[in-house]
Amino acid sequence: MSNTIRRALLAATIIAGSTGLASAASAQDVSVSTGVDLVSDYVFRGVSLADTAVQPYAEVSIGNFTAGAWASTGLGNTSILAGDELDLYAGYSVPLDGPLSLDLGITYYHYPQGGSLFETEDGAAGTYEVSAAVGFNDVALAPSVAAYYDLTLEAFTLEGAIGHSVGIGEKQGLDLGLTVGLVDGDGFSYEWGQASAAVSHGFTDDVSVYAGVNYTLNSEDTLNYSKILNGDPQGDLFWAGIGISAGF
Repeated sequence: MSNTIRRALLAATIIAGSTGLASAASAQDVSVSTGVDLVSDYVFRGVSLADTAVQPYAEVSIGNFTAGAWASTGLGNTSILAGDELDLYAGYSVPLDGPLSLDLGITYYHYPQGGSLFETEDGAAGTYEVSAAVGFNDVALAPSVAAYYDLTLEAFTLEGAIGHSVGIGEKQGLDLGLTVGLVDGDGFSYEWGQASAAVSHGFTDDVSVYAGVNYTLNSEDTLNYSKILNGDPQGDLFWAGIGISAGF
């Protein structure tokens, strides 16, 4: 239920899927998931990029390949300084024996107000990022470690997470998570931590809703951009989200 998780481009992957992967699709499972979230703050790696925001997404998986698109747009006067965002991403789950999992990915972060699509000279319109994540399957708290490198901003991010899910009813569940991370970029660096809890309800096997709360800490009191501009830096934040998702 956090942005961390939802970390080649979608258009290129869809084209490839309609050609080179088309024959493989008949022999492998194909799944599609869609959804939309409403959050009181858009927090990304310990920094609030907008206040209230709507965030739709869509994702398709063919075998071990996954591609998707995720977007965020701020609502209300408090988010007027926050630009819209469109992320296009693709990933591959490397087949491994044993308890380990390995996921490789690439993401393009696009900011429409900054310029045209795929224009990345100064990072104002978009940036490219590569990632690798290792998870431990069938282990208590499902620990994982992920590394990200933004090729445009030359920024390195290291993130660790644990989580636990509990059934609290026939169709309800409770998801708990804890994430810590650090960012080291050109002229900036900080650490952050985030705790989250969300309750979900499944209407069917394919459609579910959730409501969650989160608490985020930032080591440099740079968590909320709007408060920095107002001369009131902030290092911690409670925020909430609700959402609905569907898969087929």
